[in-house]
Amino acid sequence: MMTSAKILDPICDMVVDVAEARGDGLTLEYAGRQYTFCSAGCRTKFANDPMGYVSKVEAWLATGGGHAHAPGADAHASTASGGPPIDAGIRAWYSSCRCCLSDAYPQVVEVLDKERATAQLAPADAGICETAEANETQTT
Repeated sequence: MMTSAKILDPICDMVVDVAEARGDGLTLEYAGRQYTFCSAGCRTKFANDPMGYVSKVEAWLATGGGHAHAPGADAHASTASGGPPIDAGIRAWYSSCRCCLSDAYPQVVEVLDKERATAQLAPADAGICETAEANETQTT
């Protein structure tokens, strides 16, 4: 069984399948490295300030490309409908880019929103993708 290459989206910290991103036009070449993104919003944000994000990918690769976060490593919650375990990585994704997580796993966002409501906290902000896309729409 062959596994496809994955790399960190330096904007929202989502781990993205390289072939899938390439097929969707969500890659960008910068300084001799191909960067991949989960959405056009993340790609646009990177294109506007690549130097602000390059070191994040370099650090991720230097630590083994995220292998320290093996599935289930911090899994202390999961979704009832078979979604991924809600571990530290999913929680970070929710905090940084709720809109992307909602697109991929709406049931996870529902669980985390309920969890925050129980703790009397507001849901996480929509995310950097919606902010980038809104700014892109305003400038065109």
